[in-house]
Amino acid sequence: MFLLIAAVISAWLLWRAFRPRGAAPLFSQRKHWSLLLARPMADAMEVEGFYSPACDHFTEQAQTIVRAALLHQAGIRSNSNDEAVRAHFSATLEQQWYSLDLQGLTASDEPRAAMAFACARVAFLVRCGVLMHWLEPELAWRVLLLNAQRAQDCFDSWEDFGKAYKLGREQWVAAFRVDSLGEVFNEQHLHQLLTPGSGAWADIPWRTPAALSPALAG
Repeated sequence: MFLLIAAVISAWLLWRAFRPRGAAPLFSQRKHWSLLLARPMADAMEVEGFYSPACDHFTEQAQTIVRAALLHQAGIRSNSNDEAVRAHFSATLEQQWYSLDLQGLTASDEPRAAMAFACARVAFLVRCGVLMHWLEPELAWRVLLLNAQRAQDCFDSWEDFGKAYKLGREQWVAAFRVDSLGEVFNEQHLHQLLTPGSGAWADIPWRTPAALSPALAG
């Protein structure tokens, strides 16, 4: 009985840790985790509803604000209409998502930093692609969960990921590459995300649950 009670309490605490503050209903733990990689950018762009399943589209004003930045990151012409954007993503995203923001590295770039920056930007782009109605949710979640698994495989903790992201953004901008989806991310921002009780990353286990749990073939 004691073990059962302990298991129930542990499950409840884990649920609370992964519960998006102020958002209901909830994404699954794995899906919410995958979106938290984009927290620095979602905060910088002040994207409402980014973590809420109840939000399935951007307002017209929000679309206007983020459209050009998203198209730039995806390498799509700024004058492309929505139909062309949807066709581009449908044909290329699942085959090429892992190279986004990594295809233009310089010899001086630190690889882990570049990877953290890429993981955050892919998470932001793909979630926003759903809210722009450019991406079907099923395709988007496959990419988001694979991107989350990539981050878990490459980094040891939220602090490790955050420090690498900070350096990745710095080296990206230093090479005169346009960071159209973010703003300066410094030690203060990282500390805020990691502060227990209030930080978005602080109470979220890095490896529990797994970002992607494929079933064994029977």
